[in-house]
Amino acid sequence: MLSLLSTAERTTNTAPISNYVYQRHAFAYVKAIDHIGDNVIELGCGSGYGMQMLAPSCSWYVGLDKYIPQNRKAFINTAFFKARFPDLHNIGDNSFDTVICFQVIEHIKKDRQLLEEAHRILKPGGKLLLTTPNRLMSLTRNPFHIREYTPDSIHQLVGSRFTKFDILGIYGKKIVREYYKDNRKSVENILRWDIFHLQHRLPASLLKIPYSILNNINRALLSNGNPGRWAAITHEDFYTSVLDSQCLDFFVVAEK
Repeated sequence: MLSLLSTAERTTNTAPISNYVYQRHAFAYVKAIDHIGDNVIELGCGSGYGMQMLAPSCSWYVGLDKYIPQNRKAFINTAFFKARFPDLHNIGDNSFDTVICFQVIEHIKKDRQLLEEAHRILKPGGKLLLTTPNRLMSLTRNPFHIREYTPDSIHQLVGSRFTKFDILGIYGKKIVREYYKDNRKSVENILRWDIFHLQHRLPASLLKIPYSILNNINRALLSNGNPGRWAAITHEDFYTSVLDSQCLDFFVVAEK
């Protein structure tokens, strides 16, 4: 029962039913290795699996989150601190070569302020690496998200603070597209019972628990319905390409 209540937002590599989501997130970290500098700070490090991928490729990694991950001592060149975004007042100007912000900004009410802070703590020439879901490909309302972005709105948001940036789309290969198709059908079957359209009418605070339960049930059904197939998805089944409305996530590289 506790596993059903656990939020589907904090994905780890220990839950087989969440493998697709984990690999989709892991891809961004693998892609980020080509862009990071010596000193890296991650806004919203979650359970710390990104640290495991990035720390070997940089001199210093700092993770910020509401919670301190259990594996925080896995590398000697890492540190973790609690933070409530978008407030980064304890971090000095021009402090980091790279700011990582993966699957976080959609949770932040003051998204423009978070970009302002990311820009402030970056060194001149430093890069912000950011991912966030494409609203046009979302299957249902996510009550944990303050808002989601379209290709136009993410371009406007990033352009409000950075003048030099590129936005790519993250896409899936055949097995990922098949998972997405099955997932869409499964979600549609669940939403047939929402005859009063409560997912759009109720406040987010009332939807978080039922959303988490149904999300975990849905992932379990998908996993059980095709044993082993979705567990075989890896980060190599994702790729970046020119941005369009069919991407799963946006991959932003912005330079100060």
